[in-house]
Amino acid sequence: MSVSARPRAGWICSILVSALLLADALVMLLAPDVLAGAQEHIGYPPGQLPYLAWILILGVGAFLTRRLGAMGCAVLTAFLGGAVASHARIGEALSVPVLICGLLGVLLWVGWLMRGAVTGAPGTAS
Repeated sequence: MSVSARPRAGWICSILVSALLLADALVMLLAPDVLAGAQEHIGYPPGQLPYLAWILILGVGAFLTRRLGAMGCAVLTAFLGGAVASHARIGEALSVPVLICGLLGVLLWVGWLMRGAVTGAPGTAS
């Protein structure tokens, strides 16, 4: 892959992951009834959905900015890790949601690192 194509591929990967996470946040905010059963199954009260949605929205916002990209990546990785831990706690260690969270986490970091491939410093592509 050429040096100039790496940041472009990184941004495509980053935008794809961000769109999926923002869609999840919008469902949490606008249609919490859809997720109420799943929240109770995992052991969390549905009233926590707005807080989780705002963590996602702020994390994605930070992830897509140049200066806060590393912090956003860390926040979103922690969020996805919490989701994996929640599923593992109830015996769903290799369920589809866990695999999706793992894939999103990998794509998150790949996208962020590829965005910085021009200068060699992650997250600082020019």
